[in-house]
Amino acid sequence: MTIQIVQGFSKTNRWLLYASFMLSPAQFASGLKNNCPSNIGFLAYNWYNQFAWYHAIQNKDMHAISLIIPHLNTIFAFTYLGGVSSGNIVIGVLLGLGTAGVIVFNTVCAWTAWAVHMPEGYGQYQFFFFGWRTLDEGWRKFFCLWQVGDSLFALIAVVAAVGIAIYVALKDEDIPWWLRYAGVPVGAAAMLLFGWPLIMWTELIMLRNDLESETDMIAVWLFVAQVGTMLVPSCGSSLACIAGGLRGRKSSSDVELGSVKS
Repeated sequence: MTIQIVQGFSKTNRWLLYASFMLSPAQFASGLKNNCPSNIGFLAYNWYNQFAWYHAIQNKDMHAISLIIPHLNTIFAFTYLGGVSSGNIVIGVLLGLGTAGVIVFNTVCAWTAWAVHMPEGYGQYQFFFFGWRTLDEGWRKFFCLWQVGDSLFALIAVVAAVGIAIYVALKDEDIPWWLRYAGVPVGAAAMLLFGWPLIMWTELIMLRNDLESETDMIAVWLFVAQVGTMLVPSCGSSLACIAGGLRGRKSSSDVELGSVKS
């Protein structure tokens, strides 16, 4: 019997989710020396998904798909860092803080699902782990250990998100414009090698537990916005109004002081 779960886990939504983390290297490259908020779409897409999942967890509306959250967190602790790069220190700090926040929210969702959903799935939820397994108290302890590891990764990622954002924003190095676009398929292929177990894990859980979900169109359009902002050509220094303005005022002050001294 088909089980209807919360919207947002349809085949369309799932493959856009996979595409999103596969694009994380390209997201990082798009923000280098770029004063446009090229990663704002990536951040918005991730925050929206987390809010939707948390709401579904609270309403006990995820069924066996809640088992994928620890695996998602293992991947996302790294891939979310692709959204912190910017050529503007102010935008970079905001992206870093936003990324740190969504990583923390990820962890909260995972522990909530572990506490709320898993006990209800004993003897029902099935997943693949070197053969088909059925969730019970012993496997729940396994997921607990997994999430402890995820939480440690999340702590490191939170610090890294802010640190990398500031470091990249202050660096003067840039990459050729064509490399930003050429890196999209290359980075996606590399992330596919890294993330294919998550894709297999998710798809097998959906099939084995006979789960269906409606498409969340808000998530679809946010993904479109993510890709659109990523592919917009770099603004260079054209929007460096804050940093540039501060430097300009400092230079003017130096000139005036020099004139007075002379």
